[in-house]
Amino acid sequence: MGRSWAAELLLLLATTTSALYTGTGFRVVRCFPELSRRAADAAVAAGRVRVNGETAKPSLRLRSGDTLALDGKKRDWEALAAKLEGGGGLEYYAYHKPEGVACTTDANDRRSLRRAPALKKLFAGGKRVFPAGRLDVDSCGLVLLTNDGAAADAALQPSSKLDKVYEVELDRRAADDDVAALAAGVEIATPLQRGSKAEKTGRTLPCDVARGDGRG
Repeated sequence: MGRSWAAELLLLLATTTSALYTGTGFRVVRCFPELSRRAADAAVAAGRVRVNGETAKPSLRLRSGDTLALDGKKRDWEALAAKLEGGGGLEYYAYHKPEGVACTTDANDRRSLRRAPALKKLFAGGKRVFPAGRLDVDSCGLVLLTNDGAAADAALQPSSKLDKVYEVELDRRAADDDVAALAAGVEIATPLQRGSKAEKTGRTLPCDVARGDGRG
């Protein structure tokens, strides 16, 4: 190959598109491809989106036959949903995220995936993909980008029980107490909604922690 895959974007799969949505539920915040995920969330939260004449909630899932409007203008969402979830037009990309790149598609964030050298052509071509999960800005590793919401949800849901492996290099040897505390689960706080100051806290599940050959 002669080139490091860490700097490359790999297309895993692309399929054709279908015309009608036949799924069991399509998230309303995904119906606006011209908006970033954060902007779509904000539009719904601000009451600008109505489904069947009623103000939509961010968690709402649309079904075939539902009417959707943004700022009073009707939107044809079913063709988009059919493309993204109906078995057609689905794309999957593997990207080795370097340090300094944020797992966001927000065009206003200078660290966004949109500005990553390996991804510029992808987003410049109008691709509406998003990361399935995220890595911290200061970390590096495999990130999957897709327009397949069902696949992303399946990969991220705790019920899927997919193993995740993290390698951390420290500037000192981890104390036995630190290793035991991490293995038992740690308390974390996450926003209840993007842009919201309200948080919920919870303890992570126990995990296996082992020291490597290097620092750690």
